[in-house]
Amino acid sequence: MARPRFIQTPFARTLTAQICAWRPGYDGSSSPMFADWSEGIYPALRDVAVTVVTDDNVALHSHAAAVTSSQAFALNLFLPFRHGDKAALAARLAPLLGSLVTIERVRFEWVPPGALLGEIDGDSPRPGEHATAADVVLWVKLASGRPGVVLLEIKLSEGGFTYCGGHHSAANRRPDVCESAVTFFSEPSACHLQRPSRKKRDRRYWSVFAETSGSVRAAFPGASLDGGCPFAEHAQQPMRNLALARALESEGTVAQAWFGLCAHDDNPDVAMHWDAWRRLLPDPAMAPSLPASAVLAAGRDAGHGEWAAWMSERYRLGVAE
Repeated sequence: MARPRFIQTPFARTLTAQICAWRPGYDGSSSPMFADWSEGIYPALRDVAVTVVTDDNVALHSHAAAVTSSQAFALNLFLPFRHGDKAALAARLAPLLGSLVTIERVRFEWVPPGALLGEIDGDSPRPGEHATAADVVLWVKLASGRPGVVLLEIKLSEGGFTYCGGHHSAANRRPDVCESAVTFFSEPSACHLQRPSRKKRDRRYWSVFAETSGSVRAAFPGASLDGGCPFAEHAQQPMRNLALARALESEGTVAQAWFGLCAHDDNPDVAMHWDAWRRLLPDPAMAPSLPASAVLAAGRDAGHGEWAAWMSERYRLGVAE
């Protein structure tokens, strides 16, 4: 079976058209691509963005200059909180996390040390080497004073999440594990992702969940046993980020970690797949969702009114009350 391909959704087409219609009043162009990725960043924060990309070792995507780039969206959303006041954003997060936190640091495109998930041979990816990264990381202090972290996946116009690369790999010697949820939960160590070809380390997703939940099955009680592996398609990317959150806790880096979503409020496809992901978990509250409109509201409350208005127009996005 060929690996599935993402198809541009009606929402993606509509948003692209809306932003292209906005551009003539902004820079005189109506192209779906900026000449340089930085031109899609809020003008007053453009220099900050260039510095952040260097300081955080952000690997710019090949489509970072697209008007619907999620990478540019992430930078535009969270740059005001990089150096500015973070209390308003923490206040918007608190009811979603069920916990009061103080945001101490904002980081972009964070890749954990290689041994944490075992995805890469060293402590940073080599060219062409893939590793799970958190689009935005909020390093926080819990009410207890102990360290915590909020890992956020940022989505703008995508139709869903990244599929499993091992499912259709020619090197996969156990396709039966992919085709049967019963087989997978019985033998998660037989999953191709655990020991991919030409890798020095085993990937630790399944051992992390077994260590922190008792078993992989217990970590995902809502997963159906009918059909194939529940992580072959849209649940693959959230699973890896949740494994990262649990690993940070078990290794003692933080006392508590959350993995959540921050998406464009009007994207129905991502919302649908996120709801399906939440149903796999022991408690849906484990998968908080921070609407992009709430981030705009936090920035407005922190005194970034012009930025909030620009973001609202740029992305055709409301500002939460």
